[in-house]
Amino acid sequence: MEHEGRPSVQLAIPAHPRMLRFARLTAATLAVDLSFTLDEIEDLRLAVDELAAAAIEGLDEAATLELCFAIRGADLVVDGEVVSAGPAPALHPVAQELISILSDSYEFAGRDGKRVFRLVKHRSTET
Repeated sequence: MEHEGRPSVQLAIPAHPRMLRFARLTAATLAVDLSFTLDEIEDLRLAVDELAAAAIEGLDEAATLELCFAIRGADLVVDGEVVSAGPAPALHPVAQELISILSDSYEFAGRDGKRVFRLVKHRSTET
């Protein structure tokens, strides 16, 4: 997949909390390439971690979290999916508020037996 001449980054990791560091690292690395501020990078890392953790909640390592990181202009878009995971757990109200503060938009849902999320973080005009 390519967008605006830049390929998207695909990542598949076992559904285990210790593996979420790869999702955070990938998000942070791409954000650095997009000249996000340090605060924006940390916000992105935390928001990705919260959504990815919710997506794998209650699953064993046999499940796989598939992530796609795409650059769209000044936005970094992170799509996540766990196939055959069953219904998505409800996000805790504190997690919902935190993700809303840290990101520009997000969605988290269960669809067709999958747990899916999308997170969008916009780079500020500061560089």
